[in-house]
Amino acid sequence: MTPTKSARARLLALAVALAAIPLAGACTSKQAPDAESGPGTVSAQDVASIPVVLGEDVAHGLPDRTVPDEPAPEAAAPFSLTSTDGTGLKIVSLTARAVVEEPLAFTELHLTFENPEDRTIEGRFTIEMPPEAAISRFAMKIGDRWQEGEVVERQAARVAFEDFLHRKQDPALLENEAGNQFSARVFPIPARGRKELIVAYSQELTSGAEPYRLMLNGLPRLEQLDARIVVHDPTSAGGSATSIGGASSTQRVIEVVKKDHTPTQDLEVRAEHPRVNAGVRHQNLAMARVRAVGDMPPDPVDALTILFDTSASRGLGFSGQVKRLGELVTALRDRGDFELRVLCFDQELAAVYQGPASGFGKPQLDKIYSRRPFGASDLSAALRGLATLQAPTRRVLIVSDGIPTAGEAELGALTSAARTLGEAGVARIDAMIDGGLQDRGNLEALTTAELQSKGIVIDARADASTIADKLGRATLSGVRVEIPGSRWVWPAQLDGVQPGDEVLVYADLPEETAMKVVLTGADTIEAEIPLVSVERPLLERAWVSAKIERLTANASQLAASDKARAGEIRQEIIDLSTKYRVLSDFTALLVLETEWDYQRFKIDRNALTDILTVGSGGVELLHRSSAAPKIVVDEPEEAPTPDRTVTAMTTPEEDEAGGTGQRHKGEEGRMGRPSSSSRSGLYAMRGPSDAVPQMARNFDPDMAANQAGILGVMQQESGHFLASPYGGAFAVGNDDEDVWGGLTGTEVGEAYGVGGLGLVGTGRGGGGTGDEGTIGLGNTGLIGRGAGGGTGPGYGRGSGAGFGGRGRRVPMVRQARADVQGALDKDIIRRIVRAHINEIRHCYNQGLVRDPNLRGRVVVDFTIDGDGRVSEARKKTEGTTLTDDRAAQCMVTAVRRWRFPRPQGGGKVRVSYPFVLEPGDASPPTPARDEGFRPVEPPPSLPPVPAPPTLDKPETETPYTGELAEIMALIKGGDTTTALARGLAWYEQKPGDVMALVGIGEALEAREQFAAAARVYGSIIDLFPSRTDLRRYAGARLERLGEDGLGMAIDTYRQAVEQRPDHPSSHRLLAYALVRAGQHEQAFEAIAAGSLRSYPSGRFAGVDRILNEDVGLIGAAWLAADPKQGDEIRRRVAEAGAILATTPSTRFVLNWETDSNDVDFHIRDGQGGHAWYSSKSLPSGGELYADVTTGYGPECFTIPGAPSAYPYSFQAHYYSRGPMGYGMGKLQIVQHDGKGKLSFEDRPFVIMKDRAYLDLGTFDAPL
Repeated sequence: MTPTKSARARLLALAVALAAIPLAGACTSKQAPDAESGPGTVSAQDVASIPVVLGEDVAHGLPDRTVPDEPAPEAAAPFSLTSTDGTGLKIVSLTARAVVEEPLAFTELHLTFENPEDRTIEGRFTIEMPPEAAISRFAMKIGDRWQEGEVVERQAARVAFEDFLHRKQDPALLENEAGNQFSARVFPIPARGRKELIVAYSQELTSGAEPYRLMLNGLPRLEQLDARIVVHDPTSAGGSATSIGGASSTQRVIEVVKKDHTPTQDLEVRAEHPRVNAGVRHQNLAMARVRAVGDMPPDPVDALTILFDTSASRGLGFSGQVKRLGELVTALRDRGDFELRVLCFDQELAAVYQGPASGFGKPQLDKIYSRRPFGASDLSAALRGLATLQAPTRRVLIVSDGIPTAGEAELGALTSAARTLGEAGVARIDAMIDGGLQDRGNLEALTTAELQSKGIVIDARADASTIADKLGRATLSGVRVEIPGSRWVWPAQLDGVQPGDEVLVYADLPEETAMKVVLTGADTIEAEIPLVSVERPLLERAWVSAKIERLTANASQLAASDKARAGEIRQEIIDLSTKYRVLSDFTALLVLETEWDYQRFKIDRNALTDILTVGSGGVELLHRSSAAPKIVVDEPEEAPTPDRTVTAMTTPEEDEAGGTGQRHKGEEGRMGRPSSSSRSGLYAMRGPSDAVPQMARNFDPDMAANQAGILGVMQQESGHFLASPYGGAFAVGNDDEDVWGGLTGTEVGEAYGVGGLGLVGTGRGGGGTGDEGTIGLGNTGLIGRGAGGGTGPGYGRGSGAGFGGRGRRVPMVRQARADVQGALDKDIIRRIVRAHINEIRHCYNQGLVRDPNLRGRVVVDFTIDGDGRVSEARKKTEGTTLTDDRAAQCMVTAVRRWRFPRPQGGGKVRVSYPFVLEPGDASPPTPARDEGFRPVEPPPSLPPVPAPPTLDKPETETPYTGELAEIMALIKGGDTTTALARGLAWYEQKPGDVMALVGIGEALEAREQFAAAARVYGSIIDLFPSRTDLRRYAGARLERLGEDGLGMAIDTYRQAVEQRPDHPSSHRLLAYALVRAGQHEQAFEAIAAGSLRSYPSGRFAGVDRILNEDVGLIGAAWLAADPKQGDEIRRRVAEAGAILATTPSTRFVLNWETDSNDVDFHIRDGQGGHAWYSSKSLPSGGELYADVTTGYGPECFTIPGAPSAYPYSFQAHYYSRGPMGYGMGKLQIVQHDGKGKLSFEDRPFVIMKDRAYLDLGTFDAPL
């Protein structure tokens, strides 16, 4: 659906007040800029600014509502585990262990969740941390053992997680979502199974008045709650603990055990003897909590602007937040009336009220409440937008969680925006932090920016009168912090301090030196701090956190151009974070399984960092250096030489290039008599209980089941497995079928013939369809006497019943020495590989068809999982010399199907297996004709090669389920009012449900309320800022809105590129959005960056061609927009390895936002043609480049020249939901006129049903 007008046309524009504000949407009706790039599109200035809304309709037409007298409960579960499609997992039990050593605490949580679904899923674990907390441990139980997460660089961890996912490992990744919220991707969670996690964190207790708090409020019913908190209280006796000073403490143990318990409040533990000043030390490490004393003069509020955060993350308890705003204004007004301006901000700035504070009341609060918490949070742009308003007030109060999710979110950008307010006349910025999810550091940076006065950050949980008092007092700034005798102090300066505030001070203090804190400002304050001796680990973590905070502060003060120093600081933070297991903005906790995984991140498993845990008496270290689990290959002991040796004759291709054998490790049976007539009396060997079935028979039902899906379909079409043109299970023996493999059948009609090899013909002849994976006899001259001819690819004819006469060359495949890491014997692996050697030879034969002299070496790296399956296989570049990549990839595909015995202990096994390939000693025959062989003419009765099958267009049903299905049905029926009401009610019940937001957005689009829809889709960004997939999906929804959403779409695409540059869709979506905004040079830079980088092996089939053509198309658009730069544009297109597009074309590009699954793209034309993965071309013209089965896409269908078979219709087939959840993505139509004009149409979609066909509409005429 393409919008035809902007909802912002109905807004009241105050031209005088907003003369300096560039709006991201004109106040007149205008065609949305998705028709073409060129005149009339949104400018670069437009997309860089924040929309400003003035007038009565700050809710953009959303239904009115009033603030309830009793706000709804605000408690949200502090931690949860949900599937990516919103299915909540039941939390079964919680075991908590904590140690409190004021001003520090350490908490360890053991969580057990239960999957209610009948399918394996990927889960999203989220935990809301206490303020000033730092994650130290994340572990996941795999089988019967705990696998620890290691701290690694964040971007590398994200890439590795997906790599593990595709290799069928059990990955888990925990990273900072936003503020004090952390999230983890957890896979797999078995159907109806349980998943156990351990999360541990340290925290700073910044206020002596606040208790230690174990967050429980909001959790559902727990089958078991078991909490144990050890509290070290300093003794209350006065004086020193010894004759030379020091302090002592006592220990309290609090235990809580409950069954079938539903928490209604947090577990709080207060100190028995609260202290004004408290400190701990270990040798030279010292820290203290110090309270500022004294008095400050008043700083009355005479004019105030309140920026009230209405972004989506404020959704929980929003009515309470609005009510507290009203209470605060009342408390301030009680101290004297003042000029008040109230604006809401999220991804736009909306003016609610301007006038005396006495005039602000319930109508204005109801207006804010009706606006609802939607949209992403662009705090930096809100501050800059506020600076452009006429006569800004002297004081500004920000009411927010301090978490920007859009625009410039770096600390330096935020402080720069604050300084812009200072230049406009604002003297002081204060902040009221509201809600559990928060980033206090961002707000402190804003309130202490370089303005005339420093402000404060105050907790909204304080009563309104206390907050008003603090806002009405001046602050102390520029206070130097000194500790005599210390080598290092942090912080070195305090800003925005008021009497009664408590601050934490860290010092590198010689062990024999007492701690005295000296605060020097207008006055000098000295405080002797009694220190309690503690063990090193917990204090050391806090110390490292302080160092990371100092480095982050230093980085925020750098100029934007000083990228070198910023990179150095970033690396320093990463080094500290990984060494001391203190999670930072640049690192994540990734569960690693195999030795190879540790090597990948250069982590020495013999020198792993010890892990903090909670023991019976306090914080303990889990030592891993001396007992690190290491997966190794035991070198076989040299067996004694037996008296009698049996030598087996082997063929050359069975010989291993080097290596020695060893005694079979399985249980040995007793020898029978060779002369016995009884089968049971012959020589026999008793194998292990987990013997591989393929070694004993040539049909393995487990493997057949494992190869269900497309291979299963192929098998059904092929009859008996021995007649399958795609190959069958192998035989081990000397029977004839061992030689013929899957080339003959047992039933008439199999393989399109009578017991025949030939797909067309009878007997062991040489027909075939030419499909990859079949052996055709004909011109290759490789095996047997086959002849060419025929009417189609692979259709040959042959004579004789054998593999050929004497002197024919035989391709040789030899196994070289393999490298094995893991608990599976090398000889067992070698025997399994030898049994599959014909599959490798088949791939080599295919290469010899293309190049009869082909020879070389292929090294295949593969992983055997705990069930004996090959979870991942890839060609190893190092060591591979074969020049035919198709043959090598064929071998990799074959290896993926193999089965091995289960490794001992259920671990992973990494194998690097080389194959040496030689065409044979004889000179290669001439491919066209074999001398001495007379071709046999085909009989006239041979049927023609059958045409590829076509699929009838399936009936499309709704791809939706549940509430969204009902909402979409209402929209289709024209009842958009009810649809909107249903969507809003759904979201009220389940804030954060993406499908609810989609339903609301669809209803608003149908009502042409595009500005409101933009805020709704922006909510997806705000709720999931680190989810690149959801950022891109939100961008697709926003882009469809035209000018109301394009600026935010570009912003979120930029963030997607930063988060996941290894996803080609990130680059494509950003580049084309920039083209639509008229920013052609930036668009070209974006697509060139995507085209020139590499992508993970085995992923994103066909993407190189797509991106290469994208470069040519966008280069052509740039040339048309700026012909003067023609030479430069052509040069840059050539440097990117592309060709400038100079002819018309139409492209249909499908991308989706779920990993490791398959969404099939079907294209039909008006002449009855049908293109899909099995038949990629339309007779009328056009080609589907590749079939992406590993997630995300893109898949591209291109029609060169002008389309000639209108109408074209499109379907997306969600082949399998798998563990990743709903299929979300978009179809983009891009049409090029051959002269640089690009036209666009976007069609976002959602598929919620397995195997559902989604109708993506028709394309009836040129755009």
